[in-house]
Amino acid sequence: MLLTLLWIIVAIVMVGIDLATSAFLFSWIGLGAIVAMFANLFALSFLVQVIIFGIVSLIAIGIGYPWARKKFKASIRTTPLMEETYIGMIFDAEERIEDVARIKVSGIYWAAVNEGEIIRKGDKFIITGIQGNKFTINKYKGEE
Repeated sequence: MLLTLLWIIVAIVMVGIDLATSAFLFSWIGLGAIVAMFANLFALSFLVQVIIFGIVSLIAIGIGYPWARKKFKASIRTTPLMEETYIGMIFDAEERIEDVARIKVSGIYWAAVNEGEIIRKGDKFIITGIQGNKFTINKYKGEE
């Protein structure tokens, strides 16, 4: 009876930690504790219970954690980084841009990689994305 209570307490503590942190990790360890509790009810030795606890916890984490993370964390909206807000903005080229250049965006100089045709001084270009710590740009061909 004492070991059954131990496994129940372990399961409750693990689920409680998961609820407090929203890590989606500790509940799977709690599942291992519940299975170990059932092993205790079948009068298996404590060593076997601990082994079952470990194996079931590892399998549950391996399967359940990626599933839960994908399912629940995908719905959380993230605030875009400052650099990500620049994507889609159109600028005038201050110099000829062939492959790599430095561009000034909101008073800050950024490295940029031209992914399209050569951009001449005075032409418009658009920031199309971020590649590492550089903006990717293309010559703007929209309505002027």
